[in-house]
Amino acid sequence: MSAASGTIFLLKRAELAVRGCVEKALLQAGLTPTQFHVLLLLERNPGISAAQVARSVGIRPQSVNDSLGPLERKGLLRRPSAAHRRVLEIRLSAAGVRLLARTLPIVSRLEDELLAGFPDPALRTLQDTLERVRATAEARS
Repeated sequence: MSAASGTIFLLKRAELAVRGCVEKALLQAGLTPTQFHVLLLLERNPGISAAQVARSVGIRPQSVNDSLGPLERKGLLRRPSAAHRRVLEIRLSAAGVRLLARTLPIVSRLEDELLAGFPDPALRTLQDTLERVRATAEARS
């Protein structure tokens, strides 16, 4: 196996391991990692469309309602656009804002635990490297 394919394989394994930890941590809030990502995305980008949500969280547009539906049924999001009847501008409801506020510390603690052994310079290098990999991969897709 080449160094490049070994790195990509390791990156995927790390992602799966971290995802398992996040899934376990978010159980107490009744959220999946994708649902948490949707809430975080909507906090930072209120009024975005379902297509924009799908692109941002890495799911197919056909699958976006599988993630949005449960959040909407819980009263955490979704309001129709006043300008366009067919386009929905998705926003957090007050309940969504409160749930996100309760879950952010959970995810923050988990991140602190997972990265506790890394000195700050190593974390910055890791973040810079991951950002470069992300940007390069996005430019190719």
